[in-house]
Amino acid sequence: MTKRVSAISVPDRALRVAAETGLDRGDPYSVWAPEFSCLNELEFIEGSHQGPTPNQLKVGAWNLERGSAWPAAAEIIRAHQLDVVLLTEMDCGMSRSAQQHTTRELCQALGWSGVFAVEFVELGLGNPWELNRPLDDFNRAGLHGNAIISKYPILNPRLLRFSDSDGSWWHRTFHEARLGGRIAISGEISTASGPISCVVTHLENNTSPQVRERAISALLSWHTASEQACVLGGDFNTSTIDPTTTSDPYRLRNSLIEANPNRFRQPEAYEPLFECLADADFHWGTA
Repeated sequence: MTKRVSAISVPDRALRVAAETGLDRGDPYSVWAPEFSCLNELEFIEGSHQGPTPNQLKVGAWNLERGSAWPAAAEIIRAHQLDVVLLTEMDCGMSRSAQQHTTRELCQALGWSGVFAVEFVELGLGNPWELNRPLDDFNRAGLHGNAIISKYPILNPRLLRFSDSDGSWWHRTFHEARLGGRIAISGEISTASGPISCVVTHLENNTSPQVRERAISALLSWHTASEQACVLGGDFNTSTIDPTTTSDPYRLRNSLIEANPNRFRQPEAYEPLFECLADADFHWGTA
């Protein structure tokens, strides 16, 4: 059961160390996941907006890669006059991002509302190319997730955890010890024409297009309860390949680009999730 909170629960450092030890010992993921209540929480950040209900919304989607550059992001959001931003890869209490809750910092800089949920509890300091820049040798919270931020109030927030991905990072194969899995968050924004549902998701990169399709199918099943207008965005990781099938995914990717330079610009033929979205009447050609 998802719990709405004003501040996400910070897992005790000793618990995180114990979980990392359990990972290396070979403990099942199911032993440790229930110990982290933050995985089933939605943190609500109150904004300061006062004014009329909008006639329309300008929505952006952005993988902010930990969110540590939130001051520059705030300037870009203002410059583009966005009303809602669907954010992926936001840190909370990570050394690599100066222990900041980057979603909260960004919301406070803008005076916006926000909803944040944990995708992964990070048991280490980050991936290999980040290890040369931590400020501390520990994480205050070790949380990493997605968010919806909005100039206007966010109503009825909900969290979906994809069952296909839970525990898929419970190893060191990808050089990051993590507990958790991919998620989607939804929230409603009131407009003069009625509520609009905004959904952010981050799909798995270390898997196949078929698993990403199953995630989108699960998301659509989860979100079909109403006839509201809906905008869906985030990081879909539509690489068109399954990197687990090769020891050198970058070489495979580059060879595919050589064979078809438009492959990653037009991934629809290789990623069946696009057909799922089209069948559900989603459109992306004008986005």
